[in-house]
Amino acid sequence: MIGLVVILMGIAAAIVLWPRQEKEPPQPLTVVVPADEPLRLAFQEARRSFMASHKDIEVVLIEAQEQKMPAYEAMWRGVASGSQAASRAAGKPERKRGSGRTAKPVRKSAPGVDLLIGAEAYLARWAQEGLLESWDDFLETRDIRLSSASLEAGQVAGEQRMLPLALELASIEVSAPGHVAQPDSLQALASLAARLSVPGKPALAADWRGEWAEAVLLATAYAGGAQGQNARMLIGRAGDALGWWRRGVAEGWASKPGVGESRPPLVWAGQRAWFEGRGQGVRLLLPPGADAKGTICVVYGALLPSKSKRKDAAQAFAGELLSQKFQLALAQRAGLLPASVKVWPKLEGAEWKALATVAARSLPLPAEWRARESAQRFARAAKACLNGEISPAAAAAEMTRSPNRWDERGLAERFQESER
Repeated sequence: MIGLVVILMGIAAAIVLWPRQEKEPPQPLTVVVPADEPLRLAFQEARRSFMASHKDIEVVLIEAQEQKMPAYEAMWRGVASGSQAASRAAGKPERKRGSGRTAKPVRKSAPGVDLLIGAEAYLARWAQEGLLESWDDFLETRDIRLSSASLEAGQVAGEQRMLPLALELASIEVSAPGHVAQPDSLQALASLAARLSVPGKPALAADWRGEWAEAVLLATAYAGGAQGQNARMLIGRAGDALGWWRRGVAEGWASKPGVGESRPPLVWAGQRAWFEGRGQGVRLLLPPGADAKGTICVVYGALLPSKSKRKDAAQAFAGELLSQKFQLALAQRAGLLPASVKVWPKLEGAEWKALATVAARSLPLPAEWRARESAQRFARAAKACLNGEISPAAAAAEMTRSPNRWDERGLAERFQESER
């Protein structure tokens, strides 16, 4: 009997003392967000709210500029030369050369990036190369009503590759004193700009940088055309739109790109500029005819990498980003119109009501036009035209050519060659 007790005690001791493999804690959900102060605060609120209701999921937010996106891509592709850049981009410690040690302990399986917000310039290419998951199943299983324009902006080859979170309309910021009536045509806008101009100081300018060059010019083409056009049809009217702006430069009511130190009374760009300056008497105009047929909008959203290791958690967090609380925060903190249609009636103020009404009829920039290379080509062609270097027709032809690597010789030189 004593021997049996001894044996049982030995077995119990062996069970207690036997070294057990510790279960590795779950990897955090890594979300890349834009390095923008108003947006950062909104995403931090969403993180706190999500972790309060999902106590088993840790969310790590990484602020990243556009230049870090190639490092994330290298991480997914497993490119050796991109591993250290990817580690830096994700905020992970790097291995010290020659020492065989790391500056800080790091997990054997790096978590990578699970969700990206603010990588719209890579949407088309990443989707076409199979680097992104589809959001179709996510949307089918949830009671979410998103604006048609925002959904269209995230579709590549018929699949929803970007989950829309917010959109920004091509609007006109007004800082002129007194009452300024909403123009109903491009001619009315030109007359307003001429009335507000003084010699040497044109009243109308635009943001000709990046994707806003596309948005402004296509919104101009949309304002000057008939109803029923789609975004791809508008590119055929880019030459007419450039001609309207070039006439404004010649007549003194529109500025050349980058000219002038002081901000003019009318600036055609995005609605966020109006939102940020409205406390200083800045008001909002919509493009001519926008209330009847809409305008061009730029959509921002979330991309889910195919190599994400926490796809279920990433989708759950995306659901938080479409909650009424977060969608309202995007409007109140960043001046972005929510993608969720259910939130629109809760936005107070005549300007928000007007933006929501116009957004219901607006067209988005297609995914391939959001690409950095396309936006740069479009912006450079517009600037060259408005600076008198090439004709509107030549600039429009440059905008529609295949998006190959930019020819550094310059537009004017290539145009002269084509004329010979």
